[in-house]
Amino acid sequence: MKYVHVRPLQDLYGFHLAPQEYLRVLPELLPDLPAGAAEFASDPDHYDFGSSRCVKDLTLDRVDLVDDHGRGSLELSLAPNEWKHEGGLSIRYSGVRDFWVKSDDGAGGFELGRGGGFVERADGGPRLGDLQLDELLPHPHGFSHEIAFTEGVLFVVGADLVARWERAGLSP
Repeated sequence: MKYVHVRPLQDLYGFHLAPQEYLRVLPELLPDLPAGAAEFASDPDHYDFGSSRCVKDLTLDRVDLVDDHGRGSLELSLAPNEWKHEGGLSIRYSGVRDFWVKSDDGAGGFELGRGGGFVERADGGPRLGDLQLDELLPHPHGFSHEIAFTEGVLFVVGADLVARWERAGLSP
């Protein structure tokens, strides 16, 4: 990511998370972001680690990619951490131009997109781990959204997005 920093700690049991530089430049970026992406990025709870609507510690539950007559859309369902979130988060991307996922979970990992194909772990399935932080930036096709997990990265370029927090007990 360009402004948000997510670095493993020396002891390998956590991450140093620093969104401060991104939050400093975000007011300058907002006019160049599509409306939905700007609203999601500027939500005061987005980077507030004590908030139940902070993205940190969500987990990827499901990805749905749809080709609607040549116009791609993507929906991410992010499951809540039972100790922190009141519900999950659903993000629907419209006009998707690029999408890739890369895992480096120490058990074989996988890569999807960027011509990497898909390689599944021997023990049953890839895992990205817990969401650490994300960053939304202006892009010639709308915006880019990079999401750092403990075990990998997810990246989307699209025209815009709609983010919706769900209440407890309801699926995103």
